[in-house]
Amino acid sequence: MNYRYPNHRIAEIVNAPKCVTGSGTVAPEKNGTHGARFEVPLDLIDGPFVDLRYLGKAGQLDNVISYDASLLLDQQRARGIGYSPLGRQNFRAKLRVPAGWHQNICDPNVATDDPNWNRHEALPGFSPTDFEDFTRRSAGLWKIDLGWEGGLL
Repeated sequence: MNYRYPNHRIAEIVNAPKCVTGSGTVAPEKNGTHGARFEVPLDLIDGPFVDLRYLGKAGQLDNVISYDASLLLDQQRARGIGYSPLGRQNFRAKLRVPAGWHQNICDPNVATDDPNWNRHEALPGFSPTDFEDFTRRSAGLWKIDLGWEGGLL
């Protein structure tokens, strides 16, 4: 696949300090009767323009394990955070998705059947208490300055 950014450049962008574009803020909007979601564009604080977006959703605001976040680079998922109550294995009994909170590390440069296309790494110590805390923790993991002084909701 001919993706614009090689794997090492994706890692550099993910690890570089970022902020919400312009005067934008992360403000979740209702999604259905019990959920919420947000999507904001990001800029690198010190670097060239790249097409970055930070997305988050809560299937149910009162159910922490329904939360999910993604970092998109050029319309492709570069990183994600999710929860899996049970570890899932492939047919060779190799653990592919660890139980609990994990980070997806995606590489759009490889074929979708390659094991490095979407690796799942456990996030020990990642235990959000609510959607605001989840948003802060995932943004902190990806070095995103949300510009929050007070609370989210």
